[in-house]
Amino acid sequence: LINILMSEDKVGFREVKTILLGDSGVGKTSIINRYVNNRFNPDLPSSLCSSSNEVEIIKDDINYKLIIWDTSGQEVYHSLTNLFIKGSNIVILTYAVNSLSSFEGLKYWHKSLVDNIGANNYVLAVVGSKMDLVNEEVVTEEQGKEFADEKNAIFKLVSAKENSKGIHELFDLLLEELIEKFPNYDENKSYNYNPKKKIGKKKKRHCC
Repeated sequence: LINILMSEDKVGFREVKTILLGDSGVGKTSIINRYVNNRFNPDLPSSLCSSSNEVEIIKDDINYKLIIWDTSGQEVYHSLTNLFIKGSNIVILTYAVNSLSSFEGLKYWHKSLVDNIGANNYVLAVVGSKMDLVNEEVVTEEQGKEFADEKNAIFKLVSAKENSKGIHELFDLLLEELIEKFPNYDENKSYNYNPKKKIGKKKKRHCC
C-alpha cells in the first residue's frame, strides 16, 4: 500500500499531474475533497474555477506528489478546461450514475482529452460517482464498464458520501498503474524536498 508519511532520508519527488474531467455537478469536487481531506460536504457548489490539491506520498521508496486538478464542467469554461488537460499523467473521466446526460457527456471529454494530449501517454479511468443514489440510477454498471473497455480505461464506481475507502483505492490503483505502465515517465525530474518541513495535504486555487 501507499505510505502517506514522508521519511527524512528522501531527497526529492516525482510530480504526477492528475485531472478530473466531466460535466458540471457530477461530483468531481466531492471526490477530491473526500480523498484529500476525508470529508464530505453536501453543500459544495459546482466549480467555476480550476483548482489544484497536492498530496505527497511514498510508493516503493519513491516520493510522489499528486497534483490533483478539479475543473469546471460548465460549457462556458470548456476551452479553459482544455488548457489544463495538457501534461496530465492520470485522467479521471467522471459521470454521475443518476445522470444519463453526464454519461453521454463523457464522449465530449474523451475527445477533448485525445485532441489535447493523444491517446496513450497517460493512465485513464472512467468513474461513476454518487453510488449512494443507487435508487436513482439511470446509468448501469454494465454501461459504464462497456464505455471504459472501449477506451482502454480502468472502471470504478464510487461514493464520496458513503465510501471513502473506494475513493482512496481508486487513486492508489491509478498511481500503481502509472508506475507499471510508465516506470520512467519523469526519471529526469528531481524536485527539492525539505525533510524538516511538515508534510501534509495542500490546496491551491487558480481561479479563471
